[in-house]
Parts: sequence; structure tokens; C-alpha cells
Amino acid sequence: MPVFFRFLFLLGLFPAVASAQEAGAQSPVRALGNAFSSVYEKVAPSVVVLEVERQEDPVGANAMVWDLFFQNRDPQMQPEPGQSEGSGFVIREDGYILTNAHVVEDAVDGGIVARLQDGTRLPLTVVGIDDKTDLAVLKADTKGLRAIQWGDSDKVRVGEFVCGIGAPFELDYTLTVGVLSAKGRSNLTSTVYEDYLQTDTAINPGNSGGPLCDLDGGVIGVNTLINGFNRGLSFAIPSKLAREVSDELIANGRVVRPWLGIRITTLGEEPDLQEVIGLDQGVLVKTLEPDAPASRSELRPADVIVAVDGTEVKTARDLQQAVLRKDVGQTVDLKVWRRNVKSGDYRQISVVTEELPASPLAASRRPQRPDAAAQAEAGGEEQQNESEWGLELAVLTPDDAKKAGVSGGVRIVEVDPGGPGAVAGIEPGDIVTAVGADAVSDPATFSAVMAKVRGDEAAVLMIERKGKKTYAILKR
Repeated sequence: MPVFFRFLFLLGLFPAVASAQEAGAQSPVRALGNAFSSVYEKVAPSVVVLEVERQEDPVGANAMVWDLFFQNRDPQMQPEPGQSEGSGFVIREDGYILTNAHVVEDAVDGGIVARLQDGTRLPLTVVGIDDKTDLAVLKADTKGLRAIQWGDSDKVRVGEFVCGIGAPFELDYTLTVGVLSAKGRSNLTSTVYEDYLQTDTAINPGNSGGPLCDLDGGVIGVNTLINGFNRGLSFAIPSKLAREVSDELIANGRVVRPWLGIRITTLGEEPDLQEVIGLDQGVLVKTLEPDAPASRSELRPADVIVAVDGTEVKTARDLQQAVLRKDVGQTVDLKVWRRNVKSGDYRQISVVTEELPASPLAASRRPQRPDAAAQAEAGGEEQQNESEWGLELAVLTPDDAKKAGVSGGVRIVEVDPGGPGAVAGIEPGDIVTAVGADAVSDPATFSAVMAKVRGDEAAVLMIERKGKKTYAILKR
């Protein structure tokens, strides 16, 4: 039974429908059907079917991964090699069209064509692609197209009827209906820029890039992900985000984002660390990227960020959203909890945002350190065996410290495979710069600081590893 009939049945409205029909009035079911028809008539002329000629990749594999992100692919419904179809919609009458990035990725030059509802075919060029939100803007050299009306994804409520229009399985201009099932879904893909709308509207391969609409015909989302076939789990990029990204792609051809250069996780997702860190909630700093804004601040790995500019943050997504609201070059004031060897305290740390590089890994300009064992043989430095921790340490020479970009520390020469150091993830070649808040300058100071760790206590080691700053939790 379709969802809206189930809805009316559960509300006991079918007797009212019969009474309304006897009285000659329009029934609620008929009124609802007319509303769906109105959405189609209003929005479909702005929807386009995208024909994409791809480079010779395996049957548009990346697009299918996005569409079927829980691996429920039907081999009978895959596109032909080198060809695929998707959906999109007109956002400006002078030829600008919005779709998913994965719909047009790997397209050959001149290989994207939009087919309108009346059969008109328009060649398209790529204006800009934003992989981080899976959005792309295309351009047809024409004017007078019928543009969609944007809806408000912030105001749409869970439980409202929504409609999808697209070309599932090459069945052009298909209307599907359901309800908005949830808002703010995240952690579905590897991207951090997630804030999906969830719907039980039938969305299938080929719907990607098409609009999700409210009953006024306003576009509240861009369909992008599905959880297999007939499972009632589909996801759309909210119109608020889609509109902001598309405007910036049209203006600049790319999206400029602020960046701190830290890898983070929600502390609650690391229950083993909560007791060690000494805090119940917040955002754990796992790694500082080389030559990133955070690496030039007082922020350190294993710090827990609990507030941004005075506003509490509890999850990694809270922090990401707070930073994304900043401009490049703007200062972010972080309230941070830092654990010492046995306790901890709060401190304020300021970081000035920079522009997110195209590839954060390429931001590192430090040369790689030579292999640790080779350094030891060449230098003949004094070494010390920390057998209790399963570590062999060596003095870090001034030249080595300069090459590594640190002011001092001790170098890990060997790690006992069965010892506490190996369990903590410490690797040969790592440089330990501090234990908790205590700086480490040589093996002797490392031993002195670690002597404070008693019984079941744990120590948080600050580690420099191939240009990145990270940490390890060392305990017996």
C-alpha cells in the first residue's frame, strides 16, 4: 500500500473520504494526488536528463558506488561501459545546471549532454566541481530555460511529504513520492561535509543529481545516495548547502574553505581514551598536519576541544561546522582540555584559519627523515634501553631536530614487538617531544617523566612522525 494511503488509513480518514465523495466535495486523497501532480508540472520542465560519455572506466564504477553506497548493486541494471545517465536541474535561466559531482566525473571533453523534457539536447561544459559535497555546476550556452524555485531545507519538517524527479534506470522523468524521514544525517561516506536529508522516497541509480521537492514545488535537496534497492533509505544534500556551493562555483569555479589542519574524532567514539584523557566529551585532536595552521599554534595532539569562540562543541561534526562558518584568515578561539601526566587543565588557544589546499597531503613541504636505524649507525649517538616500555631511545642531535622541525626530543630506534610501546602504536623513527605537558629533551628526561607513571596510569606521548604531529597512549 503506498505510503500516503497507509497514512490516511492509520488516521481513519477513509470514512471521511467516502463522505466527502457522497457530498460532491474533493476527497483528501484526490487533493493529495493533485498536489503531487502540481509538483511534477511545476518542477519537471526544469529537470534535465544528463547523458555522460566517460573515459573507459569499469561501467561508471564510482557513480555506482555513490548511488549504491551499501553495495547492493543489481548487475542487470548497470550502465553500458563508458556511458551513463544521471539527473540534474536548471538553477538559472541562462543555462546553469546543478547535479552531483559523481555523475559527471571522468567525463570526456564535450561528453556531457542535457536532454530537456521536450526532447531538446544541449551540450554542456563544466563550470566547477566540488568533490567534498559531491556537487557540480554545468553550463549550457543558451538562455530562457525554466529554473527551479529553491525551497528551505532548514524549515522542512520530518514527516512532510516530498517528491523526487529524475531518470532512474533510464526511465526519464519519473516522479516518486515519500516522506522526509530524518535530517542531519552524517558519517555515511568518507567526506566530512555531510548534513544529509533522509527520505523513503524511491531513489534509484539515475536519480542522482535530481531534485527532492516539497509540496510547494520548492527544491529542498539534491538526491545523491541510496541504501540499496527497495529499502526506503535515500539521502539528499540540503538545498541550503547546495545553493551556497553552486553560487560559489558559478562565481569562482571552486569553493574556498577555511582549514585548521587537524584530524579529529568525537571523544565519545573512543571510550578507552575517555578515562585516560580525563574528560567525558569533546573533540579529540588526533593529528596535526604538517605546515598547517594548527601546527603553528599551541594546539597539540591529544588535546580535547570543548568550545569554539565560547560555543560548546561535543562532536567532530560540531567543530567542523563551526570552522566552516569562518572566513579564511579569521581567528578561531578554542577552549582546550590538556592532560598532564596525572591531571589536566583548560586553556585558550587561538588558530588563524588558512585556505584548505586542494590536497592537504601536498601541504607538507618538509623533507622526509632518513631511516632511524641508518641515522643511529651513521651518528653513533648515545642510546638507552627503556625495557619496561619496550622502547630503545637515542639522543636527537641538533641537526636531526632541525630536519624534523622540532626543538628537541628523543628518537625511537627500536620497538619491542610485544612491549607496551608496540601496543601504543609507537614506531621506529618516531620522535617523542613531550610526555603530557613535560617536554622531553633526551633519554634521561624521558625516563624521569615516565617514572611518575604509576600502576594502571597512562602517559600521553607527543610524537613527531614524518612531518605530522600525533600522540600515543603508553601504559603498562
